[in-house]
Amino acid sequence: MNYKYSTINPTENKELYMYSGYYGIEFIQAYKHSRNEAIKKCLEKLQKIKDKKEITDKILKFFVNNKHEKEETMQFFLNLLKNKFNLFQKDSTKSELNKTINDLDYLFNKAVNNKILEKSRIDNLVKKFEIKKSFTTEIKKSFLNTILHNDIDETYHLLFSFIISKHFISSNLFKYLSVLLKLNDLLIYRFYNGKCINTDLLSCSIVLELNIFYELEEATLGN
Repeated sequence: MNYKYSTINPTENKELYMYSGYYGIEFIQAYKHSRNEAIKKCLEKLQKIKDKKEITDKILKFFVNNKHEKEETMQFFLNLLKNKFNLFQKDSTKSELNKTINDLDYLFNKAVNNKILEKSRIDNLVKKFEIKKSFTTEIKKSFLNTILHNDIDETYHLLFSFIISKHFISSNLFKYLSVLLKLNDLLIYRFYNGKCINTDLLSCSIVLELNIFYELEEATLGN
């Protein structure tokens, strides 16, 4: 069977995750194959960019040793996100106060400083994401710089991916893992449709997700 969830636009097909059938081990294998293929495609794209060689080599190392380097992957992902976040914060102007954007900014700054992430803020973001399957509408309203809009939109979704990953690791509550999978499904769908700008960040997000999944699988099944 195929893992269909990263091949269909969830923002236009909001019923995508409803009434899913149970396919057991076949579904798990399809999911892992899909994520591994997405990382390989990302790395193929990155390997064509000369000034990304050091980053690409690092991500490839994390991918190959995926089950053993979760902390290193998280830190590398965080460092890339910090650089990106600081860059577009300088080059963009917020047009109005927006609770979603404020919560994402607040939580990411907490994550950067290794502080406790507020569950109430995360749950508010989860609720909004589950309804619309993206934050794009609110991001459009919040930033004046339309030239950078797609980049800002993608970066905020990647920030949320990091926040959710970090919170799942500390809470071990499966609803956050579910959100992480849906979030990366959206980003991978965009990648396959030529709408991905930050392939290095997406690669880190998927590698970290797989690392979390493999640890969970090992703890559950003992494999």
